Amino acid sequence: MATIKCPNCGVYNTDRDYCEECQTVLSYKIRRELALKKEEEKRLKQAASKEKEISSFEKYNNHRFFLVRFITKILRSIWLVFMAIGMFFAWLFSAVLA
Repeated sequence: MATIKCPNCGVYNTDRDYCEECQTVLSYKIRRELALKKEEEKRLKQAASKEKEISSFEKYNNHRFFLVRFITKILRSIWLVFMAIGMFFAWLFSAVLA
């Protein structure tokens, strides 16, 4: 027989998961499950918000003006060339040093 004092109202309860007076959760197992459930919901909400975010580059890639789309395609091509050159040098250095 366990006597637990309610952290909310201060009433002592015996062998109960919830307080008789204010219905506050007394069981540590139930509190832990509720906390884990809230964390999981928060994590899912953050993941959903990250998926919805569109980068500014993608936004301008589908712009209604041709000039803006053209400039973004040129900038993307330049970026890809620099990345390819960087990857080539990384491969070359790793091949020489290995």
